[in-house]
Amino acid sequence: MGDLTEAERGAFERDGFFVREGVLGSPELGLLRRAVEAVHARVVEAASALGPSELLDGKRYQRVLDSSIKWEWQADPSQIRSMEPVRHLAPSLDAVLDDPRLWTPLAALLGVSRLSLFTDKLNFKRPGGAPFPWHQDSLYWVFDCGHVDRLGSVQIYLDDATEANGCLWLMPGSHRGGVRAGYTDRGRLARLYTDLEKLEPFQRVPIRAAAGSAIFFNANIVHGSQTNRSGSSRRALVLTYQPVGLPLWRATEHRDIADQCLLGSPAKAVLKPLSRDRSTRL
Repeated sequence: MGDLTEAERGAFERDGFFVREGVLGSPELGLLRRAVEAVHARVVEAASALGPSELLDGKRYQRVLDSSIKWEWQADPSQIRSMEPVRHLAPSLDAVLDDPRLWTPLAALLGVSRLSLFTDKLNFKRPGGAPFPWHQDSLYWVFDCGHVDRLGSVQIYLDDATEANGCLWLMPGSHRGGVRAGYTDRGRLARLYTDLEKLEPFQRVPIRAAAGSAIFFNANIVHGSQTNRSGSSRRALVLTYQPVGLPLWRATEHRDIADQCLLGSPAKAVLKPLSRDRSTRL
């Protein structure tokens, strides 16, 4: 299932993404869901013992258990919006990095046989969870990464994703313009959001798919999400890979990817200690 088809390669080059459904099955999804909920509870508990979180443009950010935490913008402020990295907080979240179904298509797209991890992130969109503005991941990374053109990402839906619960939206073809301009007059975070006034018109496509589906996408594609108007969560794990041997984002250590994994067991890979860099991905 890891082999890249010509249709997928063509879609990735033309649109900046493609989707595979049913990549992970029910047992694997159950394991990952239990892990992410346990991690969420652990981080919330640890955060309560720390000092006040940082406010940027009225939004809460905090460093907890060596993970950069974005707290929910609206609805329940005790809910986490995203955390990065997460692999060190649960064995199954580390092991899944090595699953060939997730990384081999990206290796083929990058033209290499082996990969290392660039970063890993967990997104939560609880009922009432706020939308996320249109942006490119590359615009976050370009300030301290000189090889954003050598990155590839996969987002794994841990729940069925619909327009009602805030599924991912993409602008097909927007990756071909490279790293685009962010806003300059809307607060400190604005530079990280794509300036739509400077962006040519693109179709906006919701990625509706069942739990276990994987979206493989280019670092330059413009994407975002809308409010979760449903009564259930929409959770997703986002993994970004790069050629083997390159360091983790904002770190000197590296985490090379093994050829296979047993989900729920320690990864069969070289896992060096996490950097103690205190910087936060905004």
